Amino acid sequence: MTYQKALVGFGSITDAISIQHYQWTQAPQFPEVNIFLSYTKEEFQLSFHVYEENPLIRYTRQNEPVYRDSCVEFFIQPTPDRDARYLNLEMNAAGTLLVGLGKDRLDRLYIEPEDHPPLHIRTEINRIDETNGKVFWSAELSIPMDWLSTLFPGFSPVSGSKLRGNFYKCGDETAFPHYGSWSKVNSSEPDFHRSEDFGWLILS
Repeated sequence: MTYQKALVGFGSITDAISIQHYQWTQAPQFPEVNIFLSYTKEEFQLSFHVYEENPLIRYTRQNEPVYRDSCVEFFIQPTPDRDARYLNLEMNAAGTLLVGLGKDRLDRLYIEPEDHPPLHIRTEINRIDETNGKVFWSAELSIPMDWLSTLFPGFSPVSGSKLRGNFYKCGDETAFPHYGSWSKVNSSEPDFHRSEDFGWLILS
């Protein structure tokens, strides 16, 4: 099986990662999503640009089902060679976050705001892309490396490290429900919790 691969730049953004696979639904159109990921010794820096007008925003408290809103997600498995668990970070256009940790869909520990460090979430809707005039919304957050090292003992963000993960766009209860991923999900029904379908993230 061939997996998606992306190079993660140190201190600067490399080429955008895009949501390429929209499956399971026949919506008339799907949001274009570009993702920018970089890292330093202190943190991962993640930014989504979502070309979706009037995003659905209803949930305002952490760990509510934000995937029913206009939502972007990042699942990361920092030490795939020795730990099957992964961290999922799901966020609507208002910056409401759902955070889980575990081995699969059924094995999830939901992490409350007081149990993780600040993630410095920033969102903005109704932005205009000056290159093409399209409307988009953005979502940014930072993931502290110390926190990841605590959750995944032995993880160290050094050049050449190979992590696994996936990026998603969904909106279960939007006007046009949709489910998109960067690395293709090999399932007959929507299921973002298939770590066997994660792509590779290589630290440069």
